[in-house]
Amino acid sequence: MWNAFRGALAVLTRKTELAVWALAFPIILCTLFMFMFANLDSSMSFEAVPTAVVADDAYRADEEFSALVAELSQPGEDQLLDVREFATAEEARGSLEAGDVVGVLSVDGEGAPHLAVSPVSDGVGTKQIGRTILNTVADTYVRNADLLKGIAHDNPMALADPDLVERALSQGDATVQVSLTRSEPSQSVRFYYALLGMACLFCAQIGMVAVCEAQPNLSPLGARRAVGAVSRGKTLAAALAASWVLATACLLAALAYMRFTAGIDFAGREVACIGAIAVCALFSTAFGTLLGSLPKVGFGVKTGLLTGTTCLLSLFAGLYGEPVMNMADQLARDYPLLASLNPAKVVTDTFYSLYYYDSLVPFAEKVGLLLAMTAVVFAVSALFVRRQRYASL
Repeated sequence: MWNAFRGALAVLTRKTELAVWALAFPIILCTLFMFMFANLDSSMSFEAVPTAVVADDAYRADEEFSALVAELSQPGEDQLLDVREFATAEEARGSLEAGDVVGVLSVDGEGAPHLAVSPVSDGVGTKQIGRTILNTVADTYVRNADLLKGIAHDNPMALADPDLVERALSQGDATVQVSLTRSEPSQSVRFYYALLGMACLFCAQIGMVAVCEAQPNLSPLGARRAVGAVSRGKTLAAALAASWVLATACLLAALAYMRFTAGIDFAGREVACIGAIAVCALFSTAFGTLLGSLPKVGFGVKTGLLTGTTCLLSLFAGLYGEPVMNMADQLARDYPLLASLNPAKVVTDTFYSLYYYDSLVPFAEKVGLLLAMTAVVFAVSALFVRRQRYASL
């Protein structure tokens, strides 16, 4: 049995096409993803709001408001405004009409601040968010200024207590920031997880080749094994064990490349990822066994079926870009049963559950689903293999 395993493993490792599709292709595609999605996460980050300021005499005279604008435009992680000063209101409005800024801040002759924004709205886009921020800044300043004037009119001595003034101006925390995910959400990680789903299906070619090499009517090596001393069942079991070991090694190589070269976050659960890889490799072996055991189908046709099925299932796992990922999510919400029958989607969700959830229960559910699918596919493959008879070799 051990010699049969070693022989099967030696045969599989010498297949150049297996090294290309099961090992090199996921790594090459991961490298392409590194360039394609390099700016995806940064594009979702907040940027300072481009704001025009009419820096005339009235603006400089209002030291409190100008100091507030200067504070909010200080460079750093907390920078809220990207201020661009203009000498006149006409120049500032021209910049607003040209779309260079989101709004215009100015101070009138009576010392009251004003905000002007474009009436054109982009829904809930970045400009609309910028308008909301500018409106909040202006309204908050006016409200606090009126409050201080009221305090000065009713009780001027209260202004001598800085703590009292701070409490009066403090709005408190209306919201508390919490994280519902184990790691900080990232838009790009799901595409790499979908790539692992595709790599899992491509590794099925290893099991398919192993089964074909074990069949006497498809391979001279299979014919020699059939007349050997080792039983057909042990030969097939050794071939499948070798294909599982090789598929696991290829998927682990892809996982290591994503983790250490692409810098993909697996939420610190790399050990669980290794276990998931072993289960994924087992399913790929079962899937390859099913294709390899199809009766009266040539090897070229089986290869075409594997490639076509892999590309199609990867489509519904959201591999091919953000619109496709949104489509896959919509289909998963509307037809959850179909999504649970797509192994590429299940593999993707297996790794995403490790990244997203604190609990390991969703991960265990996905792994259990993969194992159930593996058992079903192996059972169907066994029916095909047992019915094959050869009149002559």
